[in-house]
Amino acid sequence: MMNNINPKVEKNLQKFNENGVDVRKLLFGAVEMLRDFSYLSNCPCYLTDYTGNITPKPSAIGLDGITGRINKGFDQILEEFNSNCAESRDYYEFTYLEYTKAVSIPIMLRGKVFGFVVYAGFVIKEELKGKKLDLDRIVSKRRADLNLQRALKFVSILSNQITVAYELNLQMKQNLEYSEELRMQKVFFENLFENSPEAIVILDNQDRVIRVNKEFEKLFEYSKEEVLSKLINDIIVPENFKEEAISYTKQTSQGKFLDVTTIRQTKYGKQIHVQVTGKPIFLDNEKIAVYATYRNINEKVWNQIQEKIIYETTDLLNSAPSQIDLVQGIGKLLRPVIGTGEMFLELISPMKKYLRLFSQSSGEYRNLAFSESVSSLVLKEKKMLNLDESQIKDLAGKNELSLSEIPKRWIGFPLIDNDVVLGVYGISSFGSPINPDADTLKLLELVSLQIATGVSRRNKELELKTLYRSMEQSPASIVITNRYGDIEYVNPKFCQVTGYTEEEVIGKNPRILKSGFTPKKVYEQMWRNLVRGQEWNCEFLNVKKNKELYWERASFSAIKDDFGKITHYMATKEDITDRKQFEKDLMEAKIQAEESDRMKSAFLANVSHELRTPLNSVIGFSNLCNNKMSVDEILEFVQLINKSGNQLHEIIEDILKFTMIESGGMERRDDEFLLDNFFEEVKSQAIEKRKLENKERLEIKFVPDTNFNKVLIKTDFQRLLNVVMNLFKNGLKFTNEGYVEFGYKISGKTINLYVKDTGVGIEQDKKEIIFDRFRQVDDSITRTFGGTGMGLSISKKIMDMLGGRIEVESELNKGSTFSVFLDCILSTEKPKHKMSDKTATEIDDKPTILVAEDELSNFKLIEAILKRSKYKVIHAENGGEAIRICKERGSEIDLILMDMRMPEIDGMEATLEIKKFYPEMIIIAQTAYAMNGDKDRALEIGCDDYISKPIKKELLLDKLKDFIKIA
Repeated sequence: MMNNINPKVEKNLQKFNENGVDVRKLLFGAVEMLRDFSYLSNCPCYLTDYTGNITPKPSAIGLDGITGRINKGFDQILEEFNSNCAESRDYYEFTYLEYTKAVSIPIMLRGKVFGFVVYAGFVIKEELKGKKLDLDRIVSKRRADLNLQRALKFVSILSNQITVAYELNLQMKQNLEYSEELRMQKVFFENLFENSPEAIVILDNQDRVIRVNKEFEKLFEYSKEEVLSKLINDIIVPENFKEEAISYTKQTSQGKFLDVTTIRQTKYGKQIHVQVTGKPIFLDNEKIAVYATYRNINEKVWNQIQEKIIYETTDLLNSAPSQIDLVQGIGKLLRPVIGTGEMFLELISPMKKYLRLFSQSSGEYRNLAFSESVSSLVLKEKKMLNLDESQIKDLAGKNELSLSEIPKRWIGFPLIDNDVVLGVYGISSFGSPINPDADTLKLLELVSLQIATGVSRRNKELELKTLYRSMEQSPASIVITNRYGDIEYVNPKFCQVTGYTEEEVIGKNPRILKSGFTPKKVYEQMWRNLVRGQEWNCEFLNVKKNKELYWERASFSAIKDDFGKITHYMATKEDITDRKQFEKDLMEAKIQAEESDRMKSAFLANVSHELRTPLNSVIGFSNLCNNKMSVDEILEFVQLINKSGNQLHEIIEDILKFTMIESGGMERRDDEFLLDNFFEEVKSQAIEKRKLENKERLEIKFVPDTNFNKVLIKTDFQRLLNVVMNLFKNGLKFTNEGYVEFGYKISGKTINLYVKDTGVGIEQDKKEIIFDRFRQVDDSITRTFGGTGMGLSISKKIMDMLGGRIEVESELNKGSTFSVFLDCILSTEKPKHKMSDKTATEIDDKPTILVAEDELSNFKLIEAILKRSKYKVIHAENGGEAIRICKERGSEIDLILMDMRMPEIDGMEATLEIKKFYPEMIIIAQTAYAMNGDKDRALEIGCDDYISKPIKKELLLDKLKDFIKIA
């Protein structure tokens, strides 16, 4: 009998029954297993379900009491179990008939209790406590526990079996439902697929046909058997649409949805316009097929397509920024209609001498001669031509066309607007031939009419834009006034030149530019010409907004309407202020050039004189020397020759320096050196210079700045020395009585080197010209004192390069002071105590000098100088011999004079080699090429110092003293 069911159990029961599985049936299906377990374990077991029924019925004597206990109701037992198992117990013990024991073990299904296995009918022997009862089963506590463990394991297995059975039944039920659903879907799909009003095809991953419906067979006139396993592009795609179809296939293979309007063909070659939609079919994110539909486009739809193309073509004609963009845009619109054909536009050039070809596939236009295009035939006939390959070849031959390539199909429409032929628009196909139907040709003709109108309008707009841009970008000022002279337009150049903004001048009269310097009759003449419609040109001196004057060359003209009536005036103005200034500068330059030419002539005369004078002495005295002369006479002549040679050397040095300056070959070298060393070098050369100039009667003063003991400066030592010695030489030249003084003063980071003399002086108005090239104060001084006139010019150029300046203060017949200012001081040190002179260490042995010189006369000169100064001399005729001597007698040699230019092995290579095995060997380079770079190159390869030819005795000996001492 069914008892009241626990509400929780009833809810679970309802849920599981909704899944279509009878849980009670599953529970009582386990009775046989329960009997087997009861037999094997020798333990009476019963099963009670959620209704309270007990299976099997207890039949053993003395066990009937359990029935009454269980009959209290399943829900009561469940409540007792729940309350007594609150502490995670998995069974419930109870006692009935005073001593009889029972254990209730729950049966679980998906975590819910739906029944119990009752292990019952036994008495625990240890609990009788000596009482003797007539009971069927008395077991020990140990035996009862063992049986309980077996029952727990059995119930666990039983629960698992019931759960498996439930899940299996549930899965079987679901599989039946799925099978039924699939069957229904298949029936639905078959009906939908076969009875669809649109042609449908299903393709595999290789675009082969898997299935087609009845409408597909009807539309394309193929049977299913004829298309199965065939490539879709091979059966319904026209040849000239193959490339298009391949691109569509590629899109769908990439997972894109396809919706296009195009042309396809039937089994019997009929081409039809269709709307194609395609969508990939995916399984587990992998494309396995393509589902495509084809809709036959009727006349209404075709008209809509035409309207869309015509509308968008009009939009392109208005918006495309260039002809190339226009052709490419219209070509894309027509692509579904013309297939693989390519659109082109050939316009007659403005000069009508050639065609300008705009191709759909090109990013730029190119020029074609009329004989290079079929379009010339369309232009000649002024009608549409639709030609296949053979027709094109025939016409090309008849009309002597030189076509670079013959298309398969060529269709051209003349572009005519207001009876004016503008060019040709058309379609050409060089790959697959195209054959548009009548509807397509009609559409292309409509597009050609649009293009003709658009091209004509764009040409006019381009003319206006070109005119406007030319005015806006014109390098000349443009002003347009009405017939009354009021300004209506000015271009940006006008605003730039005058300083007025456009808003400030619109409505004003151009007289705002009058400066008052242009005569009134000029304006009157201008207006007389303009009112007659004649052009007029003139130059004006006008005034800008900021009151600055400027010159303009203006051209005025009248603008007339179609009836010849003057409506406006236009002025084109050119700012010629710079030209006027240029003309002025040109005139000044002409004067300067003439003066420069005069000075050059004077310079050449001076140089000729200065060169010939000492050269005459050298040649003359040399010719007089013979073996009949006494030694005293020869020595006297030699001294005169030597003096003349030095004069020649100085002149050549000046010319070389001047040449370097003019050619830009002078380079600056920054050296760090003590000012004392520089001062001593100037003192040494100044004394020698006085002797050479025969000015021993003049006193030479040297005045250092005694406020400083040590001054470190950074500049080009040699260039600065050249400047000072040029100034000193000038002082000696232009001073006959008195003295020449050299000194310096320190002020912060600036050094002031000065040369002061008591000579002839300079007039105030001629102080500046003395620094010009080839200039002295005047010709009379040049004749009196001689010289090339380059010294001060060279000095000024050098100071400009060093970043300094030269100033002169002079009074006629009282003397001059030349000052050199240069910011080059690195540090200064004031004197702390007076320095004591150092005495040189006496050297007993004569130093040995190796002279590497290939010219015997040069060697003899150097040998004579060295031997008279107590030096030993060894001669090497070339660099190879110098290397050999150093390897054999290197320990004897104190210093090497190395000529840089020698045969076999030159001085540079020899120096590098000697420095390898004698790095401490002192080598002084000597060369006849006295240019800037020689010293730098010599020092770079390892030379310790440098001397140029012709070698001066005193300079050579001074350099030797810097490195070695003699007794």
